[in-house]
Amino acid sequence: MLIISIINIKRLSLHKMKKKMSKFNKSTSEHRASIMGLSMLSIMLFHQYFTSTIPFNLFHNFGYWGVDVFLFLSGMGLVNSLNNNSIKVYFSRRFNRLIPSCFLCGSLKYIAFLLLGSSVAVLKDGLNIGILSLLSLDLWFIPTIIILYALSPIFFISLKKLPIIFASIVLFTFFANGILIKPEVGYEWLSPIGIFSWTTERLPVFCAGMFVAMKGEWIDGKISYLVPFLISAIGLVFLEKTEYSFVGIQALICFALMIGMPALILLLIKALEKTPNKLIKTINFFGHYSLELYLVHEFIFWTLKINFESYNPFLMLFMGGTLSCISAYTCKYIIAKTKSLLQNI
Repeated sequence: MLIISIINIKRLSLHKMKKKMSKFNKSTSEHRASIMGLSMLSIMLFHQYFTSTIPFNLFHNFGYWGVDVFLFLSGMGLVNSLNNNSIKVYFSRRFNRLIPSCFLCGSLKYIAFLLLGSSVAVLKDGLNIGILSLLSLDLWFIPTIIILYALSPIFFISLKKLPIIFASIVLFTFFANGILIKPEVGYEWLSPIGIFSWTTERLPVFCAGMFVAMKGEWIDGKISYLVPFLISAIGLVFLEKTEYSFVGIQALICFALMIGMPALILLLIKALEKTPNKLIKTINFFGHYSLELYLVHEFIFWTLKINFESYNPFLMLFMGGTLSCISAYTCKYIIAKTKSLLQNI
């Protein structure tokens, strides 16, 4: 039955959801740019190497939640895309959003890397800069999101047809990876087994986003979501105090984040509703340019850290953030203009 469904995936993908959008899904959709903006800020602060004072040191321990939020929102967004578009349109939109930015930002970063002279060795060892950078494949998130984009139609069908079996397979693969593979791979992901491990590690939160997009009404009007959030928060604090050499510790951290993700999204929405409009516009900037910011910010931070290590850390953080924003805006502007010119030819 599943094989037949996969063969007829194009017909199934055109199916429209007739039921009313849940309150959770609607609120998440309305605040999507702002949520992504906060997540991107979290990731940037997690990757900054300039200051270890409060509150910046907190992000060094917990800032990675931004990636999980991105993956959760991506899962939700892809369900909407698969419900309302053909498979051809689905893949075309994924390609147009991801590949041009990865190529342009990656190419400019690689050229800058070649021109840096004495910084080359440090950047190469620290950031895996090399020929793969031309497509931004030196960043673990890019191969992972490409794989998840490619598999999403199959996930979509599986969640519709065999949700329990699919969830069991995902969780089994996730924990098997966390116990058997991830401790061996560690932070080395530039290999087929490394890419598999890092992708599998974030698979549950991505699939959870797809599931919530289909069943968001389960969360509406319920206080019970606070329980897994509290468990998740307490678990994260405990796990962060534990040595990372403990088998499967990273898997438990990712699992705790997945459990608390709907509540975290709702809490972010509540905070955003109380935020002044002028600040929301700034946050939205980080959301609209989140991909481009992700592609360039760490390289810029490392380059400033290497060449201006003795400067004031807060000044370096401001400069790194500013340069990242300018670079992200410029890259997206060039891509938009190029696409416009190509359409008019």
